[in-house]
Amino acid sequence: MRTSIFILFLASTFLVSNNIKAQELKPGFSKEEYIETLKINYKAHIAVNKWMDHTGVSDPQDFNFVYRSPLVAFDNIWDLWKHKSKSIALIAVQGSVQTDASFLANLYAAMIPAKGTLQLDKDFSFTYNLADNPNAAVHVGWFVAMAYMSKTIVPKIDSCYKAGVKDFILTGHSQGGGITFLLNSYLENLKKQGKLPADIRFKTYCSAGPKPGNLAYAYEYENMTAGGWAYNVVNTADWVPDVPFSVQTVNDFTAVNPFRGAKKAIKRMGFPQNIALKHIYNKMSKPSLRAQKNYQKYLGKMVSHAVENQIPNFITPEYYNSNYYVRTGNTIILFPDEAYYNVYSNDSTNPNIWTHHFPEPYMMLAEKLK
Repeated sequence: MRTSIFILFLASTFLVSNNIKAQELKPGFSKEEYIETLKINYKAHIAVNKWMDHTGVSDPQDFNFVYRSPLVAFDNIWDLWKHKSKSIALIAVQGSVQTDASFLANLYAAMIPAKGTLQLDKDFSFTYNLADNPNAAVHVGWFVAMAYMSKTIVPKIDSCYKAGVKDFILTGHSQGGGITFLLNSYLENLKKQGKLPADIRFKTYCSAGPKPGNLAYAYEYENMTAGGWAYNVVNTADWVPDVPFSVQTVNDFTAVNPFRGAKKAIKRMGFPQNIALKHIYNKMSKPSLRAQKNYQKYLGKMVSHAVENQIPNFITPEYYNSNYYVRTGNTIILFPDEAYYNVYSNDSTNPNIWTHHFPEPYMMLAEKLK
């Protein structure tokens, strides 16, 4: 009897210690983790962006570089790093670089549904689920970049898992942050579908991330990553988190709202109230509806011709009729003070539009976080 109890004790101790070992990442924002990702994101940029050589960002302390992906889609790459002492792998998605193709991904700002199947090439059919809500929609340019990079990301995650790594940090700065939102959603849903092991843990640090999708997508993303598993770190002087432009129409509200049946309700009203209210309603709703159509026309259909030139055999997807982009995720605010502005000018005549966006100003502010 005592022998059985002792064996049971040893087994339970082994399982607990194994579980503790497997759970290297903890929920909650970590200043140290974020600063390390910022250093790695800088490394992901610097090999291509020689104009960033002046940036005073030191090398990562805790991670070693392992792998760089092939160049795909809009000149996109991602890097794999592994922790020196912990069983943690890190996936860093490169942000915008100084090529026409890279900036084309940002301009291709129409929306597509956050769930479905897209035929992106003659030999590339991509089935995905970023959100279950049929009203959820995301940025098509960053989605296409994510889809192409996923071809190498998912196999590398599988290889890491087979080597005993179950904890992954996902990160990206700037455009890389926008793509990382979508990557995070895609990978978490692969877990739900049983296409990735359920005990894999993803923790996400977007940095200077722009707006990746609409409100329905943001709600699902924030629910999916609740409990301290995803952050977007933003310098309030940086313009990049303000983009893409957002257009909200009466069609962007949730199902139960006072605007859906407004036209019918106005018709039922007596004269002359119905005429006056119809005039007011049209004045309020039509400009945003026209803006949304123009948005889709110019930043969807017209830009897609340039995309077809960049990506051979690219097949233009059907767009979602919305451009209601919103800030997404748990946001950590980097708030500039006088000392910051003494170094980085906020004068509107400053010709360098990237003054507040580089990793160096982010590093200066991040180090002041408590």
